[in-house]
Amino acid sequence: MSSNTISGTDSDGRTVRVRPATTLPAGAPVRHFDELSEEVQQLLAEHDRSGSAAVTPEVATELADEPVVVFSEYLRIELA
Repeated sequence: MSSNTISGTDSDGRTVRVRPATTLPAGAPVRHFDELSEEVQQLLAEHDRSGSAAVTPEVATELADEPVVVFSEYLRIELA
């Protein structure tokens, strides 16, 4: 398990869902992959785009505005 996904006992209860985006919602923040911390870059590179993953409080804070990330495709980030 990578350092940005954590067990339920270490989590503050936040999870992230990453899914491809074919359109950009009006006003959605857009970030380029290389603008993200190494922790978030690793999460996006390793996430298989199905389901959700528990994340550290630091990752949840960085993704709090639920950005669209420009990677090999547009990725919509959703926190729960």
